[in-house]
Amino acid sequence: MGISFSSSLFGLAGSLILGFLDLQTNQAQNRFYTNVEDWLATTVQEIGVGAGGAALPSDIVDAVERLRQSIGEAGSGKATNAALANLAEAIQGLVHHMRAEQQMIRDWADEQAKLNNDLRRFLERMARETAPR
Repeated sequence: MGISFSSSLFGLAGSLILGFLDLQTNQAQNRFYTNVEDWLATTVQEIGVGAGGAALPSDIVDAVERLRQSIGEAGSGKATNAALANLAEAIQGLVHHMRAEQQMIRDWADEQAKLNNDLRRFLERMARETAPR
């Protein structure tokens, strides 16, 4: 009987400890989601319209908004994960687009450098031919 009583007390104590840890982790998770939501809200507001007036692509803004909505809903782990996945895909698409534009700018700069060299050679040749002898 003593062993049964001891094991019951041990089970109750373990349950109490696990319940307390669960409560603490849920509060920490809620604080984390609140902080992420606040950060997303300020980040989207800050970079939504950049210095040049260029707005973020709508798919990224939509993904961030879906993420904010899923974080706001209580107990929506699957929805949050799906929204994070959508946001990651949208950001990856933006990165690919930016890299393509950077390559296009590099190509334009290379072409401009070639044209500048050709123009410099032409002007030097013109200067030599028109110089008084």
